[in-house]
Amino acid sequence: MDLKTLKSVLEIGETIAVEFKRCGNGIESDTYESVCSFLNRFGGDIFLGVLDDGTVCGISQNAAQDMIKNFISVIGNPSMFSPTVYLSPEILQDEVGNTIIHVHVPPSAEVHSYKKIIYDRVEDADVKVTATGAIAQMYIRKQNVFTEKKILPYANLTDLRLDLLPKIRLMAKIMRAAIIHGYQ
Repeated sequence: MDLKTLKSVLEIGETIAVEFKRCGNGIESDTYESVCSFLNRFGGDIFLGVLDDGTVCGISQNAAQDMIKNFISVIGNPSMFSPTVYLSPEILQDEVGNTIIHVHVPPSAEVHSYKKIIYDRVEDADVKVTATGAIAQMYIRKQNVFTEKKILPYANLTDLRLDLLPKIRLMAKIMRAAIIHGYQ
């Protein structure tokens, strides 16, 4: 993420797709709740070393690598996250040299839980989902968004247009760039 995009995100503040975490002495459990809720909703971006109002407090540059290792081990631990997830945090510097860790969380085709609790994103908050009906709605929502969960009984391989794959790849790259840079 470039400095201009970072500055814009900090100015806009927390949204349904952006969360700031102070992370003074390390990564706290509410960070993982945000990861879970982003996976269960539309995805989003988490910025560690930033106060709720968008002020960069930074994290210790010496601690950044250990924080990333800890983060990766927690999200990859099946007793903490189910199903586990692979994310790739990046270290950023703001214009005055403060260290920030940025984690992009894509939406997932599955319903995730952290410490056996399911979270969803509502506005700029992570909400525990305990009602069976709400959990069922989450599964239904994901089936309508992610086509790999749909069964198309009359489709077969001859229905695929392989000549469109290069165009689809290009469209996916453009869409990813638009999402990363906030042009959507």
